[in-house]
Amino acid sequence: MCLSYRMGAKLDHIDTFQYHPSGAVYPEQLIGALVTEGIRSEGGQLVNAKGERFVNELDTRDVVSSSIIRECEEGRGIRTMSGRVGVWLDTPLLDAEHGPGTVEKHFPAMMLQFERFGIDISKDPVLIYPTLHYQNGGVKIDTNSETNVKNLFVAGEASGGLHGRNRLMGNSLLDLMVFGKRSGLTAASRTGSVTQGKLTLKHLDRFRAEAKKHGNVSGVISPMILPAYTRKVG
Repeated sequence: MCLSYRMGAKLDHIDTFQYHPSGAVYPEQLIGALVTEGIRSEGGQLVNAKGERFVNELDTRDVVSSSIIRECEEGRGIRTMSGRVGVWLDTPLLDAEHGPGTVEKHFPAMMLQFERFGIDISKDPVLIYPTLHYQNGGVKIDTNSETNVKNLFVAGEASGGLHGRNRLMGNSLLDLMVFGKRSGLTAASRTGSVTQGKLTLKHLDRFRAEAKKHGNVSGVISPMILPAYTRKVG
């Protein structure tokens, strides 16, 4: 949300990224897709190529992620035919411990997601590896969600500092709701006192001149609704 913005102004920011411990590694069509942490909460265990459990699955995301990466880097991961590597998330263990139908009852969406590719996760484990999930770093804001550039407000994942280096599960929605409201209220209260500058398209002229200078002229003059490879009709 932005009331005004000075072109070229330098924003204060921090860079921190959070990795989700369980992103799918197989099949190829699901590479990086999140495998819910609820599986581990229900008792699903992580095991390496030797069938060894190597981490407390309920530890923080950074600990679980680094443990998985370490297993793979030290040669105890499972390698796919395409050369990707991961560890097993023992989903069939849930049915074995809590009774048949547990996985299907508690994780129907995930069941369907993998069934599309002929994998029954109540019978076969899921191959996983950490995947980039959330940007904890971003533009620094104050308690009203304002940046160091006056009247530029940022809320949500683009802002930084609220969660530190390790966001807890579920806090992203709370972050967005609280600071989204604060930024909206603060911005609204200032609308009467902010003077609107003259609106021009000179920034586009500068952009095109710079692109032409570097030989990067595409000929596209507006956002594309359909990609260039779309079949032409008529």
